[in-house]
Amino acid sequence: MRHRESKRNRWQLEEIAFCDANLIILAERELAAFSRAVRESFGSEQTRVSVEEWIEELECLNWPARPGVSDFRRITTAASARLADRQLSPCFIQYKVEASHT
Repeated sequence: MRHRESKRNRWQLEEIAFCDANLIILAERELAAFSRAVRESFGSEQTRVSVEEWIEELECLNWPARPGVSDFRRITTAASARLADRQLSPCFIQYKVEASHT
């Protein structure tokens, strides 16, 4: 009986590890897609800042029992909102206007 419980516990741990590995892959894919989109639209400097913010959002997430793709999409949405705020800030707009006149 004890051997059977040990096998079951080992199987459960392996299943959890497999699920966690899949979550890491999903997070990496989401971050890579976000990073690529920001780089194509706003350049490398905004990409660096946005990736840092995406990771900050990930660290702040209140994880449910089993996070999923929608959790990573919420992170991307939050990081995108921060990017939009930076793009619409008066300092950024003033910088773009000055840079275009030089």
